[in-house]
Amino acid sequence: MLRIIHKQPECIGCDVCCDVAPNYWFMNDEGLAELHSILKIKDTLQFGEGFEEDREALKEAEENCPVNIIRIEE
Repeated sequence: MLRIIHKQPECIGCDVCCDVAPNYWFMNDEGLAELHSILKIKDTLQFGEGFEEDREALKEAEENCPVNIIRIEE
């Protein structure tokens, strides 16, 4: 499993992560991206898990986030 770290309060609502990895992110009622499945929240960070077969989409979300608030780890 991959670890997803999302600093959601700093989201600008660009929708890139939702476009490339819709199984992991959605746009909430405030127009900000949010993880579908949050395992824990610590301070401003949301933590989730991703499947290895989705690595490419998750890395694309990480690399294309204009405010660099997504991190994908082993």
